[in-house]
Amino acid sequence: MKRRKQRKEELIMADEMMLAGKPKSQFFKLPFENKTRILRLNVLDSHTELRAGNRPYHMVERKVLSFKKGILTIRVKLENEPPVKVYLKVEYDHLLVSCNIDTDENYLGRYAYRTLRAMLWNEYHDFQQYYWPECFNEATGRSRYLEVICDRYGVDIRLKKEFKGFFRPDDYFLHISERKVLERKNVNDVLATLNPEYLIGYCLANTDPVRFHSNHYPFLIPYSFSLNADNKTVKSFTGFLFEEDDSIEQSELSENQTELNSICYEMKKIARIQFREYGDSDERSDEIDDLNFSNKRKIFELFNKALPMLSTQPFTHYLFTYGMRNIQKRPMKKDMQVARFSVEVPLLNFLLSDKGDYYELKLRFKVKGKVFHFCEDRIAMFFIGSSSNPTVWYLLECEPDSRVVLFFSRKNFKIQVPKGYYKEHFKPYVEEIKKHYELEIKYKHRHGRD
Repeated sequence: MKRRKQRKEELIMADEMMLAGKPKSQFFKLPFENKTRILRLNVLDSHTELRAGNRPYHMVERKVLSFKKGILTIRVKLENEPPVKVYLKVEYDHLLVSCNIDTDENYLGRYAYRTLRAMLWNEYHDFQQYYWPECFNEATGRSRYLEVICDRYGVDIRLKKEFKGFFRPDDYFLHISERKVLERKNVNDVLATLNPEYLIGYCLANTDPVRFHSNHYPFLIPYSFSLNADNKTVKSFTGFLFEEDDSIEQSELSENQTELNSICYEMKKIARIQFREYGDSDERSDEIDDLNFSNKRKIFELFNKALPMLSTQPFTHYLFTYGMRNIQKRPMKKDMQVARFSVEVPLLNFLLSDKGDYYELKLRFKVKGKVFHFCEDRIAMFFIGSSSNPTVWYLLECEPDSRVVLFFSRKNFKIQVPKGYYKEHFKPYVEEIKKHYELEIKYKHRHGRD
């Protein structure tokens, strides 16, 4: 009878997941703060009578040995004691803790406690960097998604380049806003005729909205220039045209150019992004956010109005400004890139693919039913370009589309989600996308569709 009971226990242990040579059920559990991977000191202390004194990190030598199968192994040495190993495994809402000396599911041992207490020197610790569920092969211990480097400085865990968009449970995902599509006027495909006495072109000025101090939304700037002998290419740019010193006679401009110039000047007035200052009240911060959003929406409306006229201009360029303060009187020829603006409407298109162990959600766009892939260097908030023809710019169908493109551009336009938690943590986002955009699904196998 005793042998039968022992055999039953062995079978149960064989079926149970083993972590660092122990059944998972024998690890001590410490709960995280709700919807985070943060462990608070008061939570740790509520699970044990042990205490570490006023200098909890003193006399505790720690060295990370490895991060395999999601288990962080730390070599710990207390003063005048032999070293031991402490094991930490980050789960969705709790931390699993064990040690090769003590600690089980009912008791948090001294070595494990002192290790955690040293990590919580600021009364909390965020274990998010060690949370990589469904990322490791149980047989080999390796990860197809991660690069793990352990050295004397600790452990460095980073996503491989091809998995830049990897999604973990509770990672941020963009809220898909209601889309208000503006009417877009038809356009005559014939290019406007040049006035050789007053050569005017138009430049899309853009910068990264994240990196630079004098940030601005994309806007149009008219410029004057001279032609080469072939009358087809720019010889030199003689200057940007600003409203305050626009010296060109209005009578020499076409009706479209006059209206375009007016739109350009209106854009520039509201293009600069306002920033919060240290010490701003909540009310002031809200005012700044509201102003920026209002200006962004107005600029998109102006682009929508300008596009039919802009697309017929024979000379148009693109300029990455690195900030509003760098827009000088005269554009530098080496910075001005030839551009063409299409009136065709790009429609965002998502492709959900079965990649075996994971699903991949990819953002593309379609023009006249043809699929295009994004060019990373050709995104100017409201405008996008394709990798196959990056000189052609397309104005997005509506302002919310620009937020979708920006979000996915930071993830190389594709998001990977392991199948183990796709249904619970990511499928609702896919269902929401289907309400607003075209979604195509590519299955790896005919059977077992999710």
